[in-house]
Amino acid sequence: MTEYTESAKIDILKQALIDNRYTDVIDSMRPDSTISINPSQDGFIDIFIDSTNDFMSLLFEAICRVKAQKDTNVELIRASFANVKINLIGELLMNMHDITTKNENCTVTFECQVLATDSPKSYIKEATFECAICNRSYEAKCDLDRKIVAPLCSNTQCKHVKTMIRTDMMVTDDVQTILMQEPMDKSRNSSPIIFIGKLVGNLVRTSYVGQKKQITGLFRSDIDLKKNEHDIFIDVLSVKDLNDITPLLPSQEEKTKLINDSKQDEFIDNVVGSFAPMIFGYKDIKLSILLQLVGGVKTKKRGDINMFLIGDPSMAKSELLKFASGLVQKSIYTSGRGSSAAGLTIGIVRMSDGRSIAQAGVLPMCDGGLACIDEFDKMNIDDRSAMHEAMEQQTVSIAKAGISMTLPSRTSVLAAANPKYGMYDNDNSLKDNINIPTPLLSRFDLIWLIQDKIHMTSDRLKANHILDSFDNDMTDDCYLTEELMIKYINFAKSFTPKLTSEAKKTLLDIYEAMRKASAKSEMPVGTRQLEATVRLAMAYAKLHFRDEVNSDDICKIKYLIEKTYESFGSSISGGGVQSQIFQDNKTTKEHEILMIWNTCKNLEGKVKLRDFEKALVENGMSKEKVESTISKWENNNAIKLNSDGTYTRI
Repeated sequence: MTEYTESAKIDILKQALIDNRYTDVIDSMRPDSTISINPSQDGFIDIFIDSTNDFMSLLFEAICRVKAQKDTNVELIRASFANVKINLIGELLMNMHDITTKNENCTVTFECQVLATDSPKSYIKEATFECAICNRSYEAKCDLDRKIVAPLCSNTQCKHVKTMIRTDMMVTDDVQTILMQEPMDKSRNSSPIIFIGKLVGNLVRTSYVGQKKQITGLFRSDIDLKKNEHDIFIDVLSVKDLNDITPLLPSQEEKTKLINDSKQDEFIDNVVGSFAPMIFGYKDIKLSILLQLVGGVKTKKRGDINMFLIGDPSMAKSELLKFASGLVQKSIYTSGRGSSAAGLTIGIVRMSDGRSIAQAGVLPMCDGGLACIDEFDKMNIDDRSAMHEAMEQQTVSIAKAGISMTLPSRTSVLAAANPKYGMYDNDNSLKDNINIPTPLLSRFDLIWLIQDKIHMTSDRLKANHILDSFDNDMTDDCYLTEELMIKYINFAKSFTPKLTSEAKKTLLDIYEAMRKASAKSEMPVGTRQLEATVRLAMAYAKLHFRDEVNSDDICKIKYLIEKTYESFGSSISGGGVQSQIFQDNKTTKEHEILMIWNTCKNLEGKVKLRDFEKALVENGMSKEKVESTISKWENNNAIKLNSDGTYTRI
């Protein structure tokens, strides 16, 4: 390849800009403009390959000289347009999955999410070496691997000894390593593609964990001769931010229709009917998920809504989560069984060179979106506790391996779980059924219980709905298509309703009644429940495209909250809160059973099973319930059989 001087390179790039018709763009350039240039075009490519590290600075100088053809003052142009962004683009936007070793030493452009970043470091860009014997000087530039090799002295009398670097004449620059992950929506399997990226110069500190970027860079590999393997990485040349991309919104005609329809009484019913149409029923639960997708208004308090679904197996909980995930741009669906605290929040990754860097988990990666966590009950108790900060303060923090950092996690959490005994036991509290601590449960704004109860009429309707789904996709008769549903949600998010004085009074009355009722039970009702009600009411106003929250919105949310308690067989109205949802103790019924057990014990603490069963029946318990209670105790190792045929409680 021909060796060019720096001035010659600039001249070649200037001519390439003219030949490829960039002149008009440059002439209309403003100090805050972004110019997109394809380096693989004629005239650019040779300089691009030859001067990868300096290409951006050379290209900027060439742009200034093109601009100066009319304005003549190059120095003034260089100073005025110093903040102009140059975005390098490829011929085609590629998927990370399609980038292979065939693309080595070629420019590639792809979308990714920043998974991790390390601390910026400096490298020697240019250096001057000096012979210790004859004092002859030699200049050297780093190669593509950013390595500078000390040259040998060309003086034969020095016997080609290695020269020594002049530290006072070094030219340094910044370099930063990032991990780039294939976006979830473009992943073809459970293991997304991950590339290492090298940011140099002005690109350092432009990419942060969780951000979505469009990267253009040189695809390269570093050969490890010992392993006979290539370590693949990207020499990043251009970074385009994709976080502020305009969401999919309805057209003006669609907006007008939605706004007009929102004034009709059946509007919300029609929208709810369009959500997961393949799933029969669950009207109130679907409405709750829509409220979560729209969210409240973020002030000093969080605006994101968290929701928890607990229910018997085969009740379509996972399908609800997957459908909701498909309606949000930044969303991840994961299972609690295979998730850890590091995978959900922040983990530490050790690089091949021994360095440790912080890697973002699901919650910070979904910042501004939705995290759907199925099988929430299968998570380790320590892993679940790591979510406390993320769900309330909306940040995740780590202080490990010399790394201390905090990442934003403004993420709505939609979780689902099965009861630990297979089917939900109404005689036990929610905590006993899923073994989730109260502090974590209290961070959910709504908790729904879905039970598989036999009801012949509804069972037949559900069965017919399932059978019909085999013939069609159930979307033909929907008010909104899935695409229009996404547009509707994004449009509703743009509204920022405020509480009216009437709504505040209604809200205050409801809160006082709930506080008074909670004094008669062990169920906590505090400011966290009040804030949840406000968030839900604001979201309900958003669904109607309103700028104010009225008392009707508050009453509708009160109805939804009451329905959640009714799903547990409880109530928050009337004479008091009879809920056992958050109760840590055993239920009243189980307490009575334990009292009867204690009366049947002999002096050694042993109980004859026949006497215990007889006493339970005499106290009004059915034989079926007696048998199920004893069977559950045996399965949970709560009682043990002694050699004399009696039982002892463990």
